[in-house]
Amino acid sequence: MRFMMKALELNQILELISSYAKSDTIRNEIINLEPMTEVQSIRHALDETMDMTTLIIRAGVLPFLEDYDIHELLRYASLDRIYSIQELLYVRLFLLMERDIIKYFRELERLKISAMSLSHYVQNLHTHHSLLDYIQSKIDEDGQILDDATPVLLKIRRDKSKLDKQLQDKLQKFLTDHSTYLNELVIVQRNDRFCIPVKDAYKNKIKGVIHDVSSSKQTVYIEPEATRQITAQIEQLKIEEEKEIQKIIALLSEEVHRAHESLKDNLDVFLGLDFISSKAQYAIKLNANKPSINETGRISLIKAKHPLLDQSIAVPITLELNQNVKTLLITGPNTGGKTVALKTVGLLTLMTQCGLMIPASEASDIAIFDQVFADIGDEQSILQSLSTFSSHLNKIISMIENVKDNTLILLDELGSGTDPNEGVSLAIAILNAFKPYDLRMMVTTHYSELKSYAYEQPNMTTASVAFDKKTLKPLYYLQMGTTGSSHAFLIARRLGLKEEVVQDAETIYQGRQTDLAKVMEKLNDEMLYIEKQKENLADEISENRKAKTEFQQSKEKLLADQDKMIEKVRIKEEKALDALKDEVREIIIELQKKNEVSKPELAAIKYKLNQKVDNQKLVSFDDELVVGDSVFILPYQQYGIIKSIKNDDYRIIFGKFDLVFKSYDLRKEIEKKEPKKAEKHERVNIGSTPEKSGKFELDLRGYRFEEVKEAMDQAIDSAILSGLETMRIIHGFGSGAVRKAVYDYIKSSPYIKTHRFGGDGEGLNGVTIITLK
Repeated sequence: MRFMMKALELNQILELISSYAKSDTIRNEIINLEPMTEVQSIRHALDETMDMTTLIIRAGVLPFLEDYDIHELLRYASLDRIYSIQELLYVRLFLLMERDIIKYFRELERLKISAMSLSHYVQNLHTHHSLLDYIQSKIDEDGQILDDATPVLLKIRRDKSKLDKQLQDKLQKFLTDHSTYLNELVIVQRNDRFCIPVKDAYKNKIKGVIHDVSSSKQTVYIEPEATRQITAQIEQLKIEEEKEIQKIIALLSEEVHRAHESLKDNLDVFLGLDFISSKAQYAIKLNANKPSINETGRISLIKAKHPLLDQSIAVPITLELNQNVKTLLITGPNTGGKTVALKTVGLLTLMTQCGLMIPASEASDIAIFDQVFADIGDEQSILQSLSTFSSHLNKIISMIENVKDNTLILLDELGSGTDPNEGVSLAIAILNAFKPYDLRMMVTTHYSELKSYAYEQPNMTTASVAFDKKTLKPLYYLQMGTTGSSHAFLIARRLGLKEEVVQDAETIYQGRQTDLAKVMEKLNDEMLYIEKQKENLADEISENRKAKTEFQQSKEKLLADQDKMIEKVRIKEEKALDALKDEVREIIIELQKKNEVSKPELAAIKYKLNQKVDNQKLVSFDDELVVGDSVFILPYQQYGIIKSIKNDDYRIIFGKFDLVFKSYDLRKEIEKKEPKKAEKHERVNIGSTPEKSGKFELDLRGYRFEEVKEAMDQAIDSAILSGLETMRIIHGFGSGAVRKAVYDYIKSSPYIKTHRFGGDGEGLNGVTIITLK
């Protein structure tokens, strides 16, 4: 009695799921499936089902063959029984399926589709490629032993083929030579022997053995003596062939016997996967989700549907039971959905505890119960002479006797089927009997007294099934916190009951209605209005969130498009810059050949070419530049003043230079920095320490002798362009080779005015301080 599965229609769900199974073993296992109570087992089963749905959606259903279960054949293997050819064909098909399933999982790895909860199934799989190849080398897919299965069989069949041809040739010649004695020029078989149809009058003319006579007695079928020797040889070869085939079958059986343990392991894996796959395929058809589970008694169903209803038109329900609200009383008109709500909660709870996904939002939370009791529907028993009321009461008696904590109880139309006053009293007493236990309960009723009772209980709330008063049709969803009416008067009026009768009934009802009932009805109407407003507000919030999401997506798309555009411009400008560099290098080569080109001019050109591409200057900005503006020169990383503008040519003064630039090389927005004014000194101030920065210092430690000159060239060029007066050259102590290369360069350079070793705090003899002209 722990789980009333039939009353909640779980058996029908299991029947549907079993139809997806590919073996009778799993079909029976699914049909006999029972709810679990251990949380970890349930969570693991749900994870497996969820992961399998992912695999099926992304990679298709596992390639199981129908009736692949070879359990009985593997049992024979342990008994060393020789298989028949048909049984070996079943083994062959199993091995082909095994190969396809292993290939399926390898494809998942290639596609990087992960299914963590199913990984142990794959890890436990054995491969039997050699066994499959061996079987396929002996038997074809129709069960015929191949000619080259063994050399002996190949020789037998070749000899047999030759004799068959000789036999046919002899019979054809015999037909030609004795055509006058024959009824037809055909060869027929009688008693597995080749015969010719001889006229009865000439049967003594043909030497041979009579095997048959026609029904008219006009034709005698004779095996000619001339062919009997060949036929005997063929018969002998057939015997030898059959013996060889039996040897081959014995060898094949022996190979299967050797592998039967690993084959059994694979079969167990496939059965497990078939079980999970069946649940997953049903979940996909149902568009089901994996709910969260808990041990605290919290049932939170969000947009839940009864799985046996048409999912395209079924109206979802949302409700919650927890530690504060342990009992839910549902009211409303008949056929409004009260019973369906009860069944939905009970059935989805049982499905979850069976490791099945449910047709509800994935945000739903299902409590794990030790017992699920249900008294739903009219199960009147004629054989036991029980009335409807007695049938319900017997079930409730059993529930009260077996109830304990952590039980879910579902009671439909509690107290109905008897006198209303007695029924209400009995219903309240039954509810009181369950109060001492920590359980969850849902009850449906039409009794107004039970509605009043629910308002008085601290852990009990009400809900009603929605009803459209204009169309007089139920809307099937639940309205939490409200009490519904049976709407008997509205329905009676709609069905055509005389108006005076309906009005009389309403008058009688109002006279009998208590003040409390009137207050409750008024509060109920107000709550319904508030619920409607909440729904409208929720819709608006949902629309705003959707609009926000769309805006965010549009923003991200615009930013992505902007990045693509900038990248496109960068690539284009880099190509143009590379082409320009090539052109300028050619100019430098030509200038180097001319004696009249000054060295500072050459240094300026070299410095410009050695600059790295700066992404910032590849993007055009619409700065408005006028004469007198202070600008930042991107190629030189220096500040200057605009002296004149002609079209897109800007004449800029910076340091000792007066050059022309394009607008894309200039930036107005960067704040002007006054360059350090060069001062000429008659003699070097030994006590001063030059500023240590990338432009004031050259570190040559680690350089080779021959690399020093090029590094010094570039550093001196940069210093001259920057208007610097001094530089700090770090050459270290070491072997003295780098220092010698530095001093050789200083002696030959026309741009160096003076030099000295570093003082205290400057690096001593490991550093040389130079002063530029």
